Amino acid sequence: MNICVIGAGASGWIVCTILKKLDFIKKITIIGSSKIPTIGVGESTTLNFGASVLEGLDLRKFVQETDATVKYGVYYKNWSKRDYIHYFTNELEEEWENILSLGNKNIETHIHDLRVNKLWKFIQKNQVSLDNKVHEHSWHFDAGKFINFLKKLNLEDDKVCFIDDTIVDCKFASNEIEYIVGETNKTYKADYFVNCCGDNKLNENIFKEEYISLSQYLLTNKAIAYPLTYLDKRNQFHPYTVAKTMSCGWRWITPTQSRIGTGYVFSDNYISVDEATNELIKDIGDPTITPFKVDFDPKYNKKTFKINSCTIGMSNGFLEPLDAPGLSLSIDGVKILTSLLDLKNKNSDKYLSILEKSNNNFVYFQKFWISFILHQYKTCWRNDTQFWIDHKNVKCDFYEEILDIFFKRFSFDKKFYDDLCNLGLDSPSIFPSTAARDIQWESEIKEKPISIELPDTKSIHHLDYIQSFYS
Repeated sequence: MNICVIGAGASGWIVCTILKKLDFIKKITIIGSSKIPTIGVGESTTLNFGASVLEGLDLRKFVQETDATVKYGVYYKNWSKRDYIHYFTNELEEEWENILSLGNKNIETHIHDLRVNKLWKFIQKNQVSLDNKVHEHSWHFDAGKFINFLKKLNLEDDKVCFIDDTIVDCKFASNEIEYIVGETNKTYKADYFVNCCGDNKLNENIFKEEYISLSQYLLTNKAIAYPLTYLDKRNQFHPYTVAKTMSCGWRWITPTQSRIGTGYVFSDNYISVDEATNELIKDIGDPTITPFKVDFDPKYNKKTFKINSCTIGMSNGFLEPLDAPGLSLSIDGVKILTSLLDLKNKNSDKYLSILEKSNNNFVYFQKFWISFILHQYKTCWRNDTQFWIDHKNVKCDFYEEILDIFFKRFSFDKKFYDDLCNLGLDSPSIFPSTAARDIQWESEIKEKPISIELPDTKSIHHLDYIQSFYS
C-alpha cells in the first residue's frame, strides 16, 4: 500500500513515523511546501506521545536534538484556591473505587494530600524521579527541532520519500481522492491520502472538508507568544507545564533546554491584542520583549476518516492549547488510522462499517477534550472579568451529556469505566482534576477517599537529569 502525506509539520512526520512500521505499507510520500512555514505549536505533550511516537527510537538522540525536557503534567496556577498539578499516572486505570471516592473529599483537604504527594513535593524543587514506571512523564520540546529530528529519522528509511511542492488542487472520483496536483501541475497518486497540511483554506476549498465551529463553547481565539532566555536556569527549569490564569485567558510556561516557551491564550472579544500584550509583558516583567500573535479558530472536522483519505492534526481542527490536546488527538487519530488501513489492505468487508464507527469514536474523543477544557473554565474560581463569567455561562449540550456520563453513569457502572479505558481515552482524569477544585459529587462509593501514595524513588534535579543524556 502506498501512502501520500500532505504537509510536513509535526503531525505529518508523526504519521510517517508510526505508519512506516506497518509491514503492508510499501511507500510513504510526504509533500511539504518550503513556501508555507510551519506554525510550530505543540511543544507540550501527553502520555500517548511516548508510547506511540518515541517507541523504538533512540531517547538520547530525541532529547539531544529536540531540546526536550520532562513534563509530569500541567501545574494549574490560580485556577482554584490551591494550586495543583494535573498529573500523569496509570493508577487511574486500576482504582475505580478510589477515584470515585474523591467525590467525597473534604473541601479543606488538598488533592495532593490524597494523591501523588511525593510527586507534588519533588517537582516544586525541580526534581525528577529516576524511575519513570513509578512517576510517568511526557515531554516538552522545541517544535521546529522536533520536526527536523523526525524528518531526518524518517528519510533514513527507504520507504519514505519527501517532496517539496505546494498542493493547489485535488481531483475526486466519486467519494475518493484520485490524485492531487502540485503548483507545477505535477500529479500525485496513492492508495491513501493523509491530510496534515494545517489550518488553511486548502482544506475547505480543495479537499472539501467540512468543519463544526466550537467558538460558542471555547471562547479563546488568539495567542501571543515569546521565547524567553533563562535568567536563573536551576530555579526556572521546572518539569511541568504551567497554566496560569490571566484576566481574559491563561498563560503557558514550558521550559525547553535552551529557552522558556511562554505566551497568553485569550479572546479578542474581551481584550484587545495590545492590552493582552501589555498584560503578558507585565506578567513576565520584561518591557523589552515583542511577542508575536497567532490566530486560531476552535473547530473540528465533521468527518475525519473517509474512504481513502483522512485529516490529522490542525487539518482536522483545533480546540485550544489548554492541557495539550493538539498532538494528543493527532496521535489518537493515527492509532485509529492504522487499524483502518489494515482492514483496507485486506479488502475487508468490515471496512465501511468500521469507518463509520471510527468517525463516531473520534468525534467522542474530541467532544471529551472540548468538555474537559470547558470544565476547567467553568470550575475555575475566577469571576473578576466578563471572560470568566461568560465561560461559566456557556451552554453546551454534549458537555452536559459527558458530565452526566462521568459523574452519574460512570460513577455507578464499572463495566462502562473499563470500556472507556479500553478505548484508550484517559477519561478518569476528569475526577482528580475536579476534586482538586474542591468540588464534591455523588457516587456509588460513600467512603471518604484514602491517601494513596506511590513508592519512594530516587530523584535528581531536572537540569542534571537532562544533562545526563549528554554524558
